[in-house]
Amino acid sequence: MNRYKGFTLIELMVVLAILAVVAFIAVPNFTSLIRDNRAEAQAETLNSLFQFARSEAVIRKIDTFVVLDPSAGEIEVLASSVNGEVLRTSSFDPAIISLDASATTVGYRPNGTTTVPGFEAVLCSGGNVDNARLVTIAGSGTTILHNKGKKANGTNLGSCTL
Repeated sequence: MNRYKGFTLIELMVVLAILAVVAFIAVPNFTSLIRDNRAEAQAETLNSLFQFARSEAVIRKIDTFVVLDPSAGEIEVLASSVNGEVLRTSSFDPAIISLDASATTVGYRPNGTTTVPGFEAVLCSGGNVDNARLVTIAGSGTTILHNKGKKANGTNLGSCTL
């Protein structure tokens, strides 16, 4: 009797059925993971832009400004005045990520302090408040990127707006 090496059609169909079930379960989780990672990355970018603006103000001994346009998804770091030289820019898709901020312009003085003490901004993706990130700026100019879904005091954010 001859023995052939390989898979039978039934074995192949069972493996394909298992792969289809795993893919059916994994794809929605994977897309939500990507969406949440976008919000996480944008929050880190916003925090780094604030830190960059503060350091440029101290190094150059000039005022610097971070201008936020949440509806257009634009963030700019400007030198000397609100209409000054563009030092750095960043953008995001407002259809995917929402940004709610207590001010649209944050200034830094040459000593590193901010013109908007108590500034807060919430970045949220798909209305998922559990993965929203809060960025705050103290009067000294120090920025803090808080834990996912938490306020500065550690309680739950509750919504994607301030």
